[in-house]
Amino acid sequence: MINLTKAAFEQYVPSFRDAEPHTYEAILPYLTELCRQVYVAFGVPEDFSETSKFEAYVYRAAAYRALPHLDLVLTDNGFAVVSNQNLAPASRDRVAALSERLREEMSNARDELLFALCGIEAWRNMDIARRLRTSLLWCPTLCRRYGVTDAERRPVYEREYLQLRPQIEAAQERVERMVSREQMAWMLEHQDEYDLTDAVGDARIVLREQCRKLMAAIVVGRQDSERELIVRLQDYLNRHAEELPEYNESSKYKADHFDNYSNDKNDPCFFFA
Repeated sequence: MINLTKAAFEQYVPSFRDAEPHTYEAILPYLTELCRQVYVAFGVPEDFSETSKFEAYVYRAAAYRALPHLDLVLTDNGFAVVSNQNLAPASRDRVAALSERLREEMSNARDELLFALCGIEAWRNMDIARRLRTSLLWCPTLCRRYGVTDAERRPVYEREYLQLRPQIEAAQERVERMVSREQMAWMLEHQDEYDLTDAVGDARIVLREQCRKLMAAIVVGRQDSERELIVRLQDYLNRHAEELPEYNESSKYKADHFDNYSNDKNDPCFFFA
């Protein structure tokens, strides 16, 4: 596990920089518990090298969770826990703004940690990794990248993502029916490897991009874009089937390209009209 320090906490949560140790001490219990929870919940390897990603998420998540339980005041350096009666209490609006900022930073840090873990082949093969990445839009960062917003047209972070998950799963199923179960299974298994490459001309990368854009349009309800993207995706599948072996050999492809029986007179079972 990481070595928890006040200096590291203030580096990742600068809003709580304070000369006195009271703020860090108030949040330390949350930090200790979160370290254990994140290691288990995300399956973080003991030898995980990108500790800064782990630290960023744990420190920001601990600050966010602790915030409702802290009696905050304002200092020259930002927010602090009450320890000096001469300091002005933090207003409700300021605390609410801080909470929202921490929520967004926590969500981003979580995604960054998971993206870092995706770079580890052994982790990608774990059941926990598969459960965390069940769609091509498996995290808030990807949703924002492809234009997904919530019902109020606000950016998607972890809370909004959980609310949108049924729509994302429904969009995933629709797109899977178009590209075949076999092709989608391959893209889900390899999407992280392909996110880390710049092989722009690869047919599978182009297909993944088209699928993500279509899913985003379905989730948000952009019907004009949805229709255009469906036509584009179907056309791409037809023109590049040979470059997509999973699709080309799928039951979906065989069903779509089934040749009707031709009644030829030289056929042993020729039928007279």
